[in-house]
Amino acid sequence: MGQVNLPTELLRTFVTVIEVESYTHAATLLGRTQPAISLQMKRLEDLVGQPLVMRKGRGVRLTERGDALIGHARQILRLNDLAISQFGHDADTKRLRIGLPVDFGVRMLQSCMTRVVRQNPDMTIEIRCDLSHNLIEGIRKDDLDIAVGLHPGGDQQFLHRNWVEQPVWVAAKGVEFTDHEELPLVAHPYGCVYRDRMTEALKEAKRRWRIAFASPGIGSLQQAVVDGLGVSCLTGPTMLDGLQTLSPDTGLPDLEPLHIGVFYRQTRLDQSGHLVINEIEMTLKEALA
Repeated sequence: MGQVNLPTELLRTFVTVIEVESYTHAATLLGRTQPAISLQMKRLEDLVGQPLVMRKGRGVRLTERGDALIGHARQILRLNDLAISQFGHDADTKRLRIGLPVDFGVRMLQSCMTRVVRQNPDMTIEIRCDLSHNLIEGIRKDDLDIAVGLHPGGDQQFLHRNWVEQPVWVAAKGVEFTDHEELPLVAHPYGCVYRDRMTEALKEAKRRWRIAFASPGIGSLQQAVVDGLGVSCLTGPTMLDGLQTLSPDTGLPDLEPLHIGVFYRQTRLDQSGHLVINEIEMTLKEALA
C-alpha cells in the first residue's frame, strides 16, 4: 500500500465540524451544503480506515481515533495557512480577539503582542487581559479567537500547545514566616490556578492559612509580596528582584506543576492568526526553556 495523503480540505472540514459540533453549521462556515460536508467526512474516514466522529443528540463528538487525529489536523492546517500567508493570499484580514492571562507572564506576552502590532499595522487586534479560566471560557463561548491560559492539565477543548512549569513558594527577601502562625497568602481572586495550587497544597498539609492580599493584577500581587504582606507562588517568568524562593526546609508543602496552554478556534483563524500564534509560541518556548 502506498503512502496515504490527507487532503487539507478534508482536515479543515473535520476540524470545523468538531469545533462547531454541527454538520449544518460547518457547512455554513465553509460555504458548502450539508450533504457535501457529510461526504467529505466519509472520505476522510475511508482514508484513515476508522470512524472519527459519532452522533450525540443533535451534535457530534470525537471517537477515540478521531481524538488522536484532531491535534495533528490542527497542526497540518496551521502549517498550511502559514505557508500560504507567505504569498499574500490573505487579503481580507479579520479582526483577531486575543486573550492574555494576568496570572502568568502578562508583561512578557504583552511585549510579544506589542511587537506583532507594530510589525503588522494592517492587522486589527483586540487584546483582553483576564484570569486564565475566564479566557479559556471565552474561547469556548466564541468570545475570543486565541488565548494563552493556565489550565488543570489533561485533555482540554481547543488546546493546541501545552507547557509544564513548576511553581515555587516566594516571599520578600529577609522576611520569615514561622511554622505555627497562620500563613498569610498573596493571591489572585478565586478561580486562579496559582491560588488553587497554594490552597490545595496547604489543606493537604493541614497548614492554617488566610488571604492577606488579593488582586487580579499580577503587578500589584508581586508588589504585595515584595512589601512583605505574605507569601505567594510564582514561576520563572513572574519572578522579580526583591523576592526569594522559599526552600523545602521552611515547612511549606510541594506545589503541583502548572500547565500553560495556547488555545484557539481553527474556524476563526486566517493566515494572520496563525502568524500571531507562531509569535506567541516562540515567546513561550524561549521563556519556558
